[in-house]
Amino acid sequence: MKAREVFLAILTDLARSIQAAALYPETHQRVKEPLARLHRMVRNEAKRLGGSLRVGFLEDRIVVDQFPFNASSLGIGRLAARMAARGIEKVVLGEAVTLPEMKRFVYFVAGAGDTDGSCPWKQISFGRIRGDDPPEFPVTGAGEVPPAPQVLAGATDVLKDVLHSIAVKGPLGNVEEGRDIVAAVMKGLREEEFLIDRMIRLQARDDYTVAHSLNVCVMVVAQAARLDLSEAAIRDIGLAALLHDIGKELVPAEILNKPGKLDSGEFAKISLHPVLGATHLRKISLGSDLPVIVCYEHHIRHDRSGYPTPRFPDVPHPASLMTQIADVYDALRTYRPYRTSLDRETAIGILREGRGTEFDPALLDRFLEMIS
Repeated sequence: MKAREVFLAILTDLARSIQAAALYPETHQRVKEPLARLHRMVRNEAKRLGGSLRVGFLEDRIVVDQFPFNASSLGIGRLAARMAARGIEKVVLGEAVTLPEMKRFVYFVAGAGDTDGSCPWKQISFGRIRGDDPPEFPVTGAGEVPPAPQVLAGATDVLKDVLHSIAVKGPLGNVEEGRDIVAAVMKGLREEEFLIDRMIRLQARDDYTVAHSLNVCVMVVAQAARLDLSEAAIRDIGLAALLHDIGKELVPAEILNKPGKLDSGEFAKISLHPVLGATHLRKISLGSDLPVIVCYEHHIRHDRSGYPTPRFPDVPHPASLMTQIADVYDALRTYRPYRTSLDRETAIGILREGRGTEFDPALLDRFLEMIS
């Protein structure tokens, strides 16, 4: 792996560790796993670089050993903001840093721990960049942008916590971070022509609901952007698409991750996720009813078949129909424990078979034109 890729992985796991530390106790796997990777990579890189790894935080830039990263990407931007809140402009990590000291630093930055000086830092030093500091953290040109795949760096990790937070805490869940993700999606679609294809190719085989929700959000926002809607309307639609499967957070994991075919009882339970999700979202202040509507309707087809059984004669909301198209396409194109992913042409063929019955014809035609 090239140095820049390793440094990006370090920044990503540092951001993940700090995010998790703000939400979970230190014994939780969401803290332990990224922290262990972070500790291992830091030690290896510090040793390779002669004894220490240096990281600088300069407004919208993070620089790791002369390699600049743009802090406008979601995960790295959150990391930069947390460092700024702590008054940290530089961090130097020694090759002999221990896991407990790394953990203490992560919890300190997260605001979940503190240091009164009684336990000195041995292999980690941090603070502000002084005027007499050597030029270890160069400022790059303002016009430089990171490689396109970094546009949504860290988004799936943040979304994992957003979905869990909303499902567990209800009205106290962090909806604002969901809106931040939608804003990053909108920005990414403006900056990268092939973002949709990249997101689907990067789909992970674990945390399916998280990666799937982000993929669907990307595709629905792209559809909405072609309908001459306002930025505010597109943001509302994007948030609705992002949260469309929130009800799956309330379905037992063994059913969601079952490698074989679901029996009738299991299918009945998973079929409740639109109702469970919509009922849950009604308790939360989202600034719009659209997430509740889309969550409830995204499995109701254009011909009103599907589930749950519609209570009213009206057709589903256009945002629900757009979400349904993206939902089915992404499900077909991504790996699942019970089948491999389908190639693009096969997936498109299946969508075309449902034109006018399962899918709204006009919306489907626009979607297929978009991904052609």
